[in-house]
Amino acid sequence: MLPVGATLAITLVGCGAGQPSSQPSATAPVGTTRPASTTTPKAAPDLATANESVFADQMAASISNIPATVVSGELMQAYVRFENAYSAAWGAVGQPDSSATVTQVPDGFTLCYTGSSGSTCERLTDFTTNQAGQITELLVDNQAVAGRVAVGPAATSDGLTISDVVALRFAGAPNLVGVAFKLTDTSYRPVNENPALLASLGGASPGIEDSALPATLAPGDSLYAGAAFDITQVTGLFCLQPNDGFGEQLPCTTLRKI
Repeated sequence: MLPVGATLAITLVGCGAGQPSSQPSATAPVGTTRPASTTTPKAAPDLATANESVFADQMAASISNIPATVVSGELMQAYVRFENAYSAAWGAVGQPDSSATVTQVPDGFTLCYTGSSGSTCERLTDFTTNQAGQITELLVDNQAVAGRVAVGPAATSDGLTISDVVALRFAGAPNLVGVAFKLTDTSYRPVNENPALLASLGGASPGIEDSALPATLAPGDSLYAGAAFDITQVTGLFCLQPNDGFGEQLPCTTLRKI
């Protein structure tokens, strides 16, 4: 999935791959090195495995639903949670990503998004799998997933709970970090709306165009939300705040890199 800012440039987000962020064009690798592994990429990836095909197809969907069973390990489980939750968050605020076309290439897949401003593509290559065929790592635009993902424990404050918190530094936008999470309201009533909440990561705040935060919120609501921050560090303190200008904290959680 491409970040929202990249997609917005193409449709409102980007030929021949996201999130209602806008789809950024592919960029050069930013120094993430692939870690040593006990498994190795397939020597002749002429025919994609079923799990790799499912993974690519769901990454290309407007709202992804990558099955947890096609991947293995804490890293890829977190990556899948992010992709599914982040796309669902943008769908919930009425800005779903555009779907992509999927083309199989010798070392993986190319996902291409096309809009009124042009097109942009994302490459998924060099899949690493375990003996069961589950994906344990891959390269996204020549960057490993490892080193770009962080997770945080659930936290509750003032009748709001955040859970399944995952941060990802986007491969196609190395200065942008997205955070996706599940938001459960048991008793909180927002002071203001549009949006009902604000968010921060390491002191940075997202731009309005990079926020998939709910416009309204009421007790009983349970939904996915997200935001993207102009920052390179995926770790640190992630917090929600009321939209009242006073800056007090609601739930906060500390993100740790996987």
